Amino acid sequence: MKKMSILMTSGLFIVICAAVFLQWNAFSEDSGKPAERKEEPSIVASVKVESNQLLVKQIFYGLESNRQYQAVIPSQAVEVKCTDSEENPCEDGSLPKGEKIQFEYILKTGPGLSLLLNEWMIILKEAAVNKTRIEIIDQYNSKGTWAAGLPLKGFKKTELLNYYVFEGVNSTPSLYWQEKPLFKLNEQKGIDYYISKKDQIIYEFDSLGTFSDNHLSVVITEGQRTTHGTGLLLVGNKLTNKELERQLAMALLASKFGTDRGTEGWTLEALTSLVTKLEPETAKSKAMVRELANTLTAEETAAFITYFSKERQLDVRSLDEYLSSIKGMNTKFFLKNSQKGQAGFPMFFTDTRSIIVNGNEKDELEVVIKGEEHLFPLVPTMAALGYKVKTGIDFTVMELSSDSSQYSFNLKNKTFILDGQSFGLLENPFQYLNGEWYVEKRWLHAIFKVEFSETDDRLFLET
Repeated sequence: MKKMSILMTSGLFIVICAAVFLQWNAFSEDSGKPAERKEEPSIVASVKVESNQLLVKQIFYGLESNRQYQAVIPSQAVEVKCTDSEENPCEDGSLPKGEKIQFEYILKTGPGLSLLLNEWMIILKEAAVNKTRIEIIDQYNSKGTWAAGLPLKGFKKTELLNYYVFEGVNSTPSLYWQEKPLFKLNEQKGIDYYISKKDQIIYEFDSLGTFSDNHLSVVITEGQRTTHGTGLLLVGNKLTNKELERQLAMALLASKFGTDRGTEGWTLEALTSLVTKLEPETAKSKAMVRELANTLTAEETAAFITYFSKERQLDVRSLDEYLSSIKGMNTKFFLKNSQKGQAGFPMFFTDTRSIIVNGNEKDELEVVIKGEEHLFPLVPTMAALGYKVKTGIDFTVMELSSDSSQYSFNLKNKTFILDGQSFGLLENPFQYLNGEWYVEKRWLHAIFKVEFSETDDRLFLET
């Protein structure tokens, strides 16, 4: 009887292993099929869940066949293996050329009631991935729920395995698992909610209606803590509706900035404020919102919100380009404010026309338009006109000299001396804006006798 029991146990074990193998093998073969749109780079990633680790097989399809890419390996990935389209190992750690590259690696997880993975996938530099498919095969956790920063396309539960298929437009989606089961709701287009109670109330926010082209997975957790992933948001169930609205808007906007989202904190906060009408939390973002409110009309503000809400991908340059297009003048407002420094950079627009000084085009000159004023950057403009500029330590004295003339300005007293003769000024001809001196167009003519003429695409300065 003991021998018979051992044989029956062994046989049952073999049957179970065979079933697991067949299901895993069939799933892997299906996942190994490339996406139909081969002309665009895409990713298919299979994740097999085991005790304290994830086995990942990540395949890039639709790459440029004659291009050699550079891989960025996540820090938590170990035992990374690389093969080409013919399943030949990558040589000397360098990636092969070809339309397909495959990686296999292990992610150590450890015990716990939940797991959040950010930046866990391999990235190929300069490969613009347009579609990602993640397939999770969980034969270890009989309970719990997986979520990703992608739409859930399919789920199947068997006696041995749990299958998940996520697919969408996100090259580095976050992954999340928790032991307590979650229920998925679609209360607002573009947002998937994962909740622990079926009867939990989820509010639909009108301000987020134009974000339908972007996807966000929102896991409602206990408490007030908020954690942002890529395409995924963990948010506490004790937040107020306004706090939740702010976090949802910021997460949706962050997904549009891709890998640059971490460097655009002030911009994200300012754009979130425009969408939700809630005041930003940082002083710099508050200053940015004030500048936008003072510069844009109500119609322009509404058009701007619609623009950045509907665009799938954003960066500070594209935001500046849109503002430039509606105003007909160039601006670097978001680019300047994305740089380090707590002080907000004001909204400046510059003339789009080429600047011609004494017959020579000067690409380095950008004429700032401030209301009715046209401000020329003092030092490069005067250099183009043949002058050298010196300023005093306290900025109250300024000297400009050329081969034929010598100017000495006392900005405090609003006077200047030209070749030994003193003159008075009704106002200071120079303006100091964000670390740079400017001179207004009319003062260039009145003091330095510069003549102006213009066409639709050029502005001419002559001495």
